[in-house]
Amino acid sequence: MSHDQGQTLVHMVNQIAANLSGGRETAEAVEGVCAHLEKFWARSMKQRIVACLDEPDSGLEPLARQAVTRLAERQAAKAG
Repeated sequence: MSHDQGQTLVHMVNQIAANLSGGRETAEAVEGVCAHLEKFWARSMKQRIVACLDEPDSGLEPLARQAVTRLAERQAAKAG
């Protein structure tokens, strides 16, 4: 995926995090975002957003970064 596609995914996950964070505790919001990504995003999209964790200045907001980190942990657990 190109850099532009990665930035589109970052924008999307930031929007999801903003929408799912309203009135929730942080842990609950992180879980909600991660569950959304697992359920609705294609494998290639999930792989690309996880790869963004390694990019300096990826643009991920803190809540989105936490959710993507959790997604990465779950993917690693399934693979290993």
